Amino acid sequence: MDEVNELVKPTADALELVHEWLAEHGVEASQLKYSPAHDWIRVRLPVSQIEVLLDTEYFIFVHDEDNSEVVRAPEWSLPRHLHEHIVTIQPTNSFFRPKPVSKLSMPFMNAGITSLPPPPADATIAAACNVSLVTPFCLRVLYGTINYTAKAPGKNLMALNDFLGELNNRSDASIYLEKFRPEAVAAAYQFKQISIAGGTVQQTPENSTQLNAGRGIEGALDVQTMLGIAWPTPLVAYSTGGLNPDFVPDLWTPTDTDEPYITWLQYILAQPDLPSVISTSYGDDEQTVPYAYASQACNMFAQLGARGVSLFFGSGDQGVSLLCYH
Repeated sequence: MDEVNELVKPTADALELVHEWLAEHGVEASQLKYSPAHDWIRVRLPVSQIEVLLDTEYFIFVHDEDNSEVVRAPEWSLPRHLHEHIVTIQPTNSFFRPKPVSKLSMPFMNAGITSLPPPPADATIAAACNVSLVTPFCLRVLYGTINYTAKAPGKNLMALNDFLGELNNRSDASIYLEKFRPEAVAAAYQFKQISIAGGTVQQTPENSTQLNAGRGIEGALDVQTMLGIAWPTPLVAYSTGGLNPDFVPDLWTPTDTDEPYITWLQYILAQPDLPSVISTSYGDDEQTVPYAYASQACNMFAQLGARGVSLFFGSGDQGVSLLCYH
């Protein structure tokens, strides 16, 4: 962690210039909060002071449908000599309303299976797999882990990401594991859940709005598949709230459904101990992500790679031939 922070930290000149600019506007050093690498600065200031700092004016905008309010500035500016040193300032002029949707486009079907016979250890792929129902048994046979015994289940850790209001219901996971990996049932109530920036860790029954939106399908898919295949390796689920504040709409994606990757990355990179493997079943249309945001996120993903973390991303329900994902 220390080596990666040293690799990505801003130059002394960049920090000095930013500090001078803040000090000129009455921001004291004691007010500044830094990321471990000092590449992010957080500060709480009165709106009036921020308006002077960014040469702008903030307003309270009220949506005419539900009267929800958001404080934003139509435009903002920085001294020219800081343009090469400051990548982004939030919140400023992003007005797009969140519309969380599951990235899972396939219909969810009840297979109607109540029990399964014990799988044979020497099963072939043809015998283990059914194209209409992919089970943990099939995947373990396919990838040659059916007879594998975890060597360091107390040391290794795997993780998954939840975005856009997705959740991991323990009772659903328990029902799934009872059918498809009965020896792992207890893990449904043992995996750790961490809320970041207000991310949901809900375990109560879903309300009608959540059910109609298909909320929980993607989260169920992730937690059930990972426990079904990789148990007894411990699992942690990170649930991150919010959206990408720098979303760029287009005809394909007119409403903000982009994940707040940088919010999660800021959290995870500050942790001294990391999972060995992190799975993310979400992706965005490339043209909806500003270059500066994408570059910063990629650099932060690279920091995780430098610390030995393997990152897996879904290629999209339609595959990479249709959409390009980061």
